[in-house]
Parts: sequence; structure tokens; C-alpha cells
Amino acid sequence: MHAKLSVHAIQVRGLSRRWRQLTLTLACALVLSLFVSSVWQATTSLAALGTLQAEAVRIGRLDSMLIQLVEAESGARGYLLSRNPAYLEPYHNSLATIEYTLEEIRRDIGSDPRDQEALAQLTGVITLKLRVLSEAVSRGAVGEEAPRGAATSDGRRYMETIRLALAELKGRMAAHSQRSLEASIAHVQRTRWVVAALSGGALVLLAVLFVVLQRQFQLRERLAGLLQDENARLEALVQARTAELSDLASYLTRIREAEQQRLARELHDELGALLTAARMDAAWLGRSLGEAALAPCRERFERLLQTLDSGITLKRRIIDNLRPPLLQELGLVAALRTLGEDFAASDGVEVVLELPAMDIELPPESALALFRIAQEALTNIRRHARARKVTLRFTLTPEQMRLDVEDDGVGFDPALPASRRYGLAGMRHRTQMFRGSFGIDSAPGRGTRIHASLPLAAVVQGQAAAGGQ
Repeated sequence: MHAKLSVHAIQVRGLSRRWRQLTLTLACALVLSLFVSSVWQATTSLAALGTLQAEAVRIGRLDSMLIQLVEAESGARGYLLSRNPAYLEPYHNSLATIEYTLEEIRRDIGSDPRDQEALAQLTGVITLKLRVLSEAVSRGAVGEEAPRGAATSDGRRYMETIRLALAELKGRMAAHSQRSLEASIAHVQRTRWVVAALSGGALVLLAVLFVVLQRQFQLRERLAGLLQDENARLEALVQARTAELSDLASYLTRIREAEQQRLARELHDELGALLTAARMDAAWLGRSLGEAALAPCRERFERLLQTLDSGITLKRRIIDNLRPPLLQELGLVAALRTLGEDFAASDGVEVVLELPAMDIELPPESALALFRIAQEALTNIRRHARARKVTLRFTLTPEQMRLDVEDDGVGFDPALPASRRYGLAGMRHRTQMFRGSFGIDSAPGRGTRIHASLPLAAVVQGQAAAGGQ
């Protein structure tokens, strides 16, 4: 099941990654296309506006040329009629600007042969018109009469030809402007359709993205539900296995304690009786044989008595380790006090005992658990701590009873993995048997403090369960 979930999770992640990459690529392409289209439309529109403005300026120059010719003709006629030199000023001003305007018109005209032909015709007619005006002004300056008849008719014909030529050029420029305007409008229309298509594509992409995200969310929710169910199943399985192992360890602990008590009783009843009887028989033989009879083997007889005494002492120590007699006879406080005093006497370590003055009646199971924890803690101090001072503390409150064992030894790092800390694991398990708490506070060079707390309610329940078993 876990392998299937892992494969499904990998597939979902791969699919999500591919969809995200594809969606991101399409989004970048659409955004870039919209940007390029917008820039293209703006550039084209500005170019079209520039073209229209330039065409308007060119048409304005044609109108300016006609106005300048009319002003020159009006100035010349005014002078010829009134002989007033003041009328020559607009005439001369117009002559000065006509050539400049004509040059600008020549630059405006493109390379179209028809435009070039019309410009050449216009230039020739303007030259003829200016010549007629110049001759008329010259005659007026020497006092001759203004020209009449054919000369006047030629002037009117030249002016009409100029108007027609300028009108033709204006028409062509206007047609070119109209074509540019229509091309710009068509381009704007195409750009608008392109932008509309890109916008539609963006909307479609958003819809696809929404559907993909919705599907991903659904897949993630489904996968999360599957993982949650699997985790719940595994957690329940682990808790069940842990409970089984804890029950098995508790059962083995109780069986071991019961077996130790049985062995202690057998050693006390059987081996103790044998050793005591042998000691009494040896003493009787010593008294019965007398000094003379024992003289040859006195040394061996004394060694026999010492061996029997050592065996009795060893038997008593083994029995005490298997079944602490003070714990059963005097209670936990007396047993802890004796344990601390023996540790101080045997190891030469200062032991501070902080115990209640009066003994407290506790259930045998919980009292034995706390005594074993203290015993194991002192054993660890003897083997590893190299301590100079040890504090053994036992406190009792209406809610719990607590045992603390502190030393000023070398300490250790509890976070480091250790494969052989079975003693600490055994202490922790003894507290867990009664739903208690076990803690270690230690650091390299700062000593170690071990504390174990047992709730009184759990102690009573544990005792009842132990009695039922």
C-alpha cells in the first residue's frame, strides 16, 4: 500500500510539474505576443500619424505657393494702377518666398514620373507667370502704361494653369494620404483582431489553468486522504505493536522478579539450611575432637570454617540482590537509605540522602520498581560517572511519588545514539509500567540527574492488575 501511494505521489508530482511548465510557457508566449502586438500597433499608429501630418504639411506648401503667387500678382497690379511703390513690398516679399517654397515642393514630390512631370510643368508656368509680372512692373517703373490685350490674357492663362497644376498635385497627395489612412485603419483592424485572439487565448489558458489547478487540488486532497488513512493505519499498528511489546516487557519483568524471589527462597531454604548445617557440624567436630586431635589439621579446619562462613555470606548477599529483605521487611525508605549507605561505604563516594523521616507504606510492585531504578542508577554511577558526590532523593505528594538520583560525574549527551544503554531503557520501562514519567538531564562535564515519577492512581491500578495476574 505504501509503495502504491509512493508511485501515485510521484506520478501526481510529475503530472503537476509538466502542466505547470506548459502553462507557464503558454502564459509567457501570450504575454510576449500581447506586448509585441501593442508595441507594433503603437509604432504603426504613430507612423501613420506622422505620414498624415507630413502629407498635410506638403498640401499646405502647395496652398502657400498659390497664396504667394496671388499676393505677388496683387502687389504688381496695385503698383501698376496706383504707381505707389508701397505695393511693391508684398510683390518683392512674395518673389523671395516663391523660390524657397518651390524648392520645398520639389523635395516633397516623390519619384513618380507623373508627379515629376506635373512639377516640371508647374515650375515652367510659374517662371512664365513671374516673367510676365516682372515685365509689367518694369514697364510701370519707366512710366509706360500697363500691358493690355494678349499680355493680360497670358497672365490669366498662366495663373489658371498654375491653379490646375497645384490642384492636381494636391489631389495626388490627398489620394496618397487617403491610401495611407486606409492602410493604417486596416492595420489597426488587424491588430485589434490579433489582440482579441490573444486575449481569447489568454482567457482559454486561464480556464485551462483553473481546471488543471482544480484537478491538482482534488488529486492532492485525495492523496492527502490516502496518506492520512495509511498513516493512521500505521500509527495504530505501531501503537498496537508497542503496546504488545510493552505488555510483554512488563510480563517478563514481573516473571523475572517472581523468579528471583523463588530463587531467593530456594537459596534461603535449601542452600542456607545446608550451609548452616555444615557450619554447625564443623563446629561440633571441632569441639568433640579436642585440640590434640585437631592439631595436625588445625589450619585446614580453620580454612573449612572460613569457607563455610564465606559461603553463608555469599548466599546472603545473593539473596539480598535477588530479593531485597529490607524492602519487604522495613519498606522503601529504609531500603533506599541502606542502599545509599552501602554505596558510600563500598565506593568511598559522598552520598546525600534526602528521604522522608518516616517510612511510607507503598504497594510492593511500585516500591520494587523505584528501588530497582535507584539500584540501577547507582550501578551506572559506579561504572561510568567517576563521581565524588551523589544525591539520592525521594519525595511523596498526594498526586505522585518521585525518585531523583544526581551525581557530579563526567556526564554524557543523551541525544547521542547509544546501542548499549539497556539500563536506562529498563528504568524507563519500569516507570511506563505504572504510566509514570522518566527523564534524564545530563551534559558532558556537568554530571547526570535521573528522575522517575509514578502517579499514585496508576500505582494502585498497576498493583491491582499485578495482583489479578
